[in-house]
Amino acid sequence: MYMKKIRIIALLLMTGVFSAMTMAQNISPVDFMRNNPRANFANPASFTSVFGYFDLALGGINVTAQNIGFKYDNFAQFNAAGQPVAINLNQGVASLRNTNYLNTFLNFDIFNCGRQTRYGYFTYSHRIREMETFRYNKGMMELLANGNGSFLGTDHPATVDLGVALRAYQEFNFGYQMCLTENLNIGARVKFIMGLADAKSKSFNMQLVTDPQTYALSVSGGVDVRTTLPYELSLEQGHLSVVDSRFNIANLFKNYGAGIDLGAEYRINDQFGVAASINDLGFINWNHFSTRFYAGVENSGSYYQNGALVFQGLSSSQVNDLINGNADFSGYIDSLIRYFNIGAETMPGYTSGLNTTMMVRGYYDLTPQHRFSAQLTGYASGVGFRPAMTLAYVGSFLNNFDVVTTYTMMKGSYGNLGIGLSANLGGSLFYIASNNVFGFFNPVNTSNLNIQFGITFTSGYRYDRSDRIVIKEKAEEVDDSEFDE
Repeated sequence: MYMKKIRIIALLLMTGVFSAMTMAQNISPVDFMRNNPRANFANPASFTSVFGYFDLALGGINVTAQNIGFKYDNFAQFNAAGQPVAINLNQGVASLRNTNYLNTFLNFDIFNCGRQTRYGYFTYSHRIREMETFRYNKGMMELLANGNGSFLGTDHPATVDLGVALRAYQEFNFGYQMCLTENLNIGARVKFIMGLADAKSKSFNMQLVTDPQTYALSVSGGVDVRTTLPYELSLEQGHLSVVDSRFNIANLFKNYGAGIDLGAEYRINDQFGVAASINDLGFINWNHFSTRFYAGVENSGSYYQNGALVFQGLSSSQVNDLINGNADFSGYIDSLIRYFNIGAETMPGYTSGLNTTMMVRGYYDLTPQHRFSAQLTGYASGVGFRPAMTLAYVGSFLNNFDVVTTYTMMKGSYGNLGIGLSANLGGSLFYIASNNVFGFFNPVNTSNLNIQFGITFTSGYRYDRSDRIVIKEKAEEVDDSEFDE
C-alpha cells in the first residue's frame, strides 16, 4: 500500500513538473501590425486591410515560455573566466520572488480565412491551443535549501504553496467586424471549443511548524487537483493505471465548451484613437475521463492533533534499535504515511473558465505611416492575475510592409524588447516576430522567450472603407427615399 501511495504522489508531482516544462501572457508585435490580418486575433475590431486571405497549417505558429523567478546565474558562482565553479543555494533562493511562475503557450493554426462583405468583414479559424502555468512560492525553495531549522515557532512556519493550470483544446471560431460609423469599428468572435486535456489545482499547499523548544514537527495542508486526460484511468486499491493506452481519435472531439471575443476601436481624430477588447471569455465542460487527486492529513492515531500530524521524533531507545538493526525503519515510515489520506477518484465532470485576456490601447499617428501605441493588458491564467504594459511603434509602408518594435513590462519581467516584420509579396504575406529578442542570446537566464511566424495568402486591399460604413449607408438610403417622394 505504501508503494501504491508513492505512485500517486509521483503522478501529482509529474503533473506539476509537466506544467512547468510545457500559458504565458503573450503580447506580440503581430498584435500591432496594420497590414497583417492576424492582428485581428488580439482585437476582433481591428481593421483588416486586405480584401481576403487564407492560410493552412503554416499560417500561424506561436510558442512562448516564461520563467519568472528561477535564474541560472543567481544559483551559480563563477570564476574570473566566467565559468561556473559552485552552486550557491542561499544566493539563488534569496533572488526569488515571493510568488514565481513557469509558463508556456503554444498556438498552432490549422486553417484561417477571411473575406470582406458588403458591410463588414467575416473571419473563420481552426486552432490548436495549449497553455500551462506552474506557480510556486519562495518559502518552498527556502525549505528545500535550508531545511526546517530556519522556521521555528507558529509565527514563522515553513509554507509550500503551489498552483497548477494546464489546458489544451481545439478552437473553431467565427468572427465578424464592421465599420459602424466613420470613427467606430466593432467586432466579435464566437468560439466553439473541444477540450483535449486539463489540470487545475483547487489547493496544493502544506504548512510545516517546528516547535522551538522540543523541535517537534507539525504538518498540515492538502492537495486537490482536478484533471481530464484523453485516456480513461482505472483506480483500484490506490493503484492508478490506464485502461486502454491505444490512441482513439474520438477522444479529441469531446469536452465541449464555448467562448467569445469582443472588441471596439474608436478614432478620435486624424491622429488619436483608442481600442479595447476582451478575449477568451467562456468555459469548457470537462466531462470525459475526469479524475480528482487528493491528499490530506487524517486522524489515524496519537500523532494527530487539531488537523495536523505532530511528530515528536524518535526516542533514544528507538534510535539505538535502528542502529543495531533491531527495528525496521520502513515500519516507522509506514506508521507516518498512514496519517496522509492520499488517493484519487473519478469525477462526473467539472467546468473551468478560459484564460481571459483584457486589453486597453491608445495610439497616436505621427503620419499615416507611423503609429505609436501604449497598451495595458491583464491576463487571468487560472492561478493568478497578471497585468502588463506595452509601448509599441509600427511603421506601415506601401500597404505591403509592417515594421514593429515593442517594449513590454510585466511583473517579474521588465526587459522585453520585441521586433516584428511583415511583408506581403505578390499575395503571399510572410511575417516573423518575437516579443523578447534578447531572450535568444541568453535563454537560461531570460524571463521570457517567444517566437511567432507564418505565411498567409492574400487578395486585394481595402483602400477606402467609406462605402462600408453601416450607419452612413442607412442614412443615405433614407435621404434617397425622401427625395423620390
